[in-house]
Amino acid sequence: MTKKRAAESSQKRTASGSGTPTPAAPAVKNEVALMFSGGIDSLLAAVLLAKEYDRVHLLTFKRGYTEIGLKNSLPNVERLKALCGPNKFVHKFIDIKPLVRRVSIRPIVKDRLRFGMEVVWCVACRTTMNAASLLYALENKLAAISDGSNREQIPGAKHLTGTAENFPSVVTQLKDFARRYGVEFATPVYDFGDREERRRKLAELGFEIDYLSKDPTKSLKGMLRRDFFKRSQPLCLSGWIIHWKRNIFGVPVKQDEDETREYVALKQEGAIRDYFTSYFYKRGVDLDALVRERTGGLRRP
Repeated sequence: MTKKRAAESSQKRTASGSGTPTPAAPAVKNEVALMFSGGIDSLLAAVLLAKEYDRVHLLTFKRGYTEIGLKNSLPNVERLKALCGPNKFVHKFIDIKPLVRRVSIRPIVKDRLRFGMEVVWCVACRTTMNAASLLYALENKLAAISDGSNREQIPGAKHLTGTAENFPSVVTQLKDFARRYGVEFATPVYDFGDREERRRKLAELGFEIDYLSKDPTKSLKGMLRRDFFKRSQPLCLSGWIIHWKRNIFGVPVKQDEDETREYVALKQEGAIRDYFTSYFYKRGVDLDALVRERTGGLRRP
């Protein structure tokens, strides 16, 4: 990733009557939108992104379905500002219920028969957050979006708590879709050590670590501990319920990489693209022209 390449591609203009060259407002700012829960992965991603971007927009999403404690991460947001400067981060709560309804809720019966509940609820949730971040980046002229996806949470026999959106081909699918809109999708912690290393790094920096980020099983036993209520990120009750067999009996959740990628691509090319078109049309924005402006300065792999 080339730092400030978007800003460097901006043209210069001359101030009227002065003859003094002044920089034009950049088509893209060297800023990034991060899907931010406050867990160890998105928290560490925020620290790393602050070194590469002029500003990091921390987006905590309000899905409207069974999430609890959306404000739990606010003390760590203040710690980020103290660590990197008050202007380095901006934190926002973003309502994505209409998009969740379009992508996941309305077609849930039909999609569940084809893809299974893990995909149509949990993968759909992450895909929707990714789309909402992309929408935010387009509206606010940001160069990139990001999340806390990581290789250690690729589902498998050794990673019972792994989730399907971390499959390599799914991450690639999300990156390719973002690039089509002239937006980079950065995954700074994808290859950053193991979970213990990430926890240790954050603890050294003085951040609060959520109990579920310490519990490798996310089991019922762990939820009954007093420490469970020391929250530094929201809790998704529906996600825990969907994974009840794993959480109670240690039975792995069936997660197929090709099937997951197929679902994500299906939603991107259908409900998400339609939502983007409608969203910008209602605001009088020519989405095609906006994308052309952005992709003109975007480096291709």
